[in-house]
Amino acid sequence: MKLTKSDILATPHIKAIGFDEVKKLTISGISTDSRTTKVGDLFIAIRGSQFDGHNFISKAIEAGAIAVIIEDRWAETNATMLVSINIPRLVVKDSIEALGQLAKNYRLKFKIPIIAVGGSNGKTTTKEMINAVLSTKLNTLCTEGNLNNHIGVPQTLFRLEKRHKIAIVEVGTNHIGEISYLCNILQPTHGLITNIGNEHLEFFGTLEGVAKAEGELFDWLAMNKGAAFINTDDCYLANSQKKMKKAISYGFNKRGVFVKGKIGSCNESGSYALSIKPRKKKAFKVKLNIPGEHNAKNALAAAAVGLTLKVKSISIQKALEKFQSINKRMQVRNINNIKILDDTYNANPDSMFAALKTLNAIKSDGKKIAVLADMLELGSRSEEFHRQVGNNINKFKIDILFTIGSLSQKFNENANVETKSHFDNKTSLIENLLQSITDGDIVLVKGSRGMKMEEVVNAIIERLSNKSGN
Repeated sequence: MKLTKSDILATPHIKAIGFDEVKKLTISGISTDSRTTKVGDLFIAIRGSQFDGHNFISKAIEAGAIAVIIEDRWAETNATMLVSINIPRLVVKDSIEALGQLAKNYRLKFKIPIIAVGGSNGKTTTKEMINAVLSTKLNTLCTEGNLNNHIGVPQTLFRLEKRHKIAIVEVGTNHIGEISYLCNILQPTHGLITNIGNEHLEFFGTLEGVAKAEGELFDWLAMNKGAAFINTDDCYLANSQKKMKKAISYGFNKRGVFVKGKIGSCNESGSYALSIKPRKKKAFKVKLNIPGEHNAKNALAAAAVGLTLKVKSISIQKALEKFQSINKRMQVRNINNIKILDDTYNANPDSMFAALKTLNAIKSDGKKIAVLADMLELGSRSEEFHRQVGNNINKFKIDILFTIGSLSQKFNENANVETKSHFDNKTSLIENLLQSITDGDIVLVKGSRGMKMEEVVNAIIERLSNKSGN
């Protein structure tokens, strides 16, 4: 990337110090972390919940930062240090807003399509599928991991280069107004919302609240003549077509959509085949290599994007058939004839049922074991949702249920499973799980991000690997 002195000074600020003393200032990178600052970077000091970037300005300068953005409240109480800093410094009211504005200005240098991907479940996988499809034809930029917030989205935009012909950027939210804020920075030309589900109810309250928050993406596109990819199978999204001048519809259940999908057979690994039929064109089939019916839905969304942007059907087919699971998102780990379904990235009621359905679909000579932890941020209905999942667990033909966490005890209490145990700590859970696992078993591990259930997956893999080595 490349930013000039005028680019930095175009960011709304209270005071600019030291810029007149430098004839030429060329920024080659943006840093918000002194540990990763490189020579030629602009360091933006951000106040976080755990750390304050202003405490690391000196380290950033030592690492090679050639300019810095700081907040006025810090400048007022650190006047001596402000004067001693020997590089240009821009004093702003809010560093995060300055980061966003700088990113927006940088984005506007590029006249390329940008696709924003949001939704309650599956947005990271869908974003990666879209990237796999589009990169068969175009040089793409894609969000790394799930850097989808007010810091992650600007960081993605700063990775834009002249070689990029399109960008796929994930946008996330847990409060009203966040998607609108991100859209203002991102300036997307296209948008896709995967679905509306029971996420972050602690903040959104109801599904209607979730729909309002996620729907800010389509609201922004409608006001800015953008195009929306609309999942017509989702009742909260289907009606969005009415307000969009440019709408590309897709789905499995309704007629008249631009891209119609049909779920086919499920193989022994729980991966589905699907038929994809673009309007007025021949249908083509895709045999996915990742488990879960929900991933067939994600694949249809990615196909709709690809077809709209003139990617050939054969290229879409090959890209989706080669696609592999994203880290900790229904990632299949095979070790010593034992299959571990690592779905530990996050959890809410909808994704929990999707994971259990996937476990049920996979054929096995051994037992099916579910290791489930709390679903967080569900607000006042938290107990109700945990009880609801527990009441329905018997539908998925699970042999053993292990639970951990104060909320997941409701899974255990309400589940009609012959063998079930609840644990207060991961050490006990892991020991009991290891004693229960035998050849041919499938183990699903899932819980909210805050439960850190990847620790269980890693411990099981390590112990099983050591066992085989002995």
